[in-house]
Amino acid sequence: MTPHISGTSLSAQTRYAAGTRGILECWFEGRSIRDEYLIVDGGRLAGVGAHSYSAGNATGGSEEAARFKATGPA
Repeated sequence: MTPHISGTSLSAQTRYAAGTRGILECWFEGRSIRDEYLIVDGGRLAGVGAHSYSAGNATGGSEEAARFKATGPA
């Protein structure tokens, strides 16, 4: 809910804060969150997230990482 804001302008930080507040207000009032703010909903990609990311297992690691685990460090 809180983005990395180092190096952004004060007006950009104000927009981030307003968006975060809007998301929280919707959540606590039981209203739908705007699609452009959604990345995941109900465990599935949603809103902008569905258009920006592909579903997968990010915690499983890469094939290269699996080979490293099997053989150990060089």
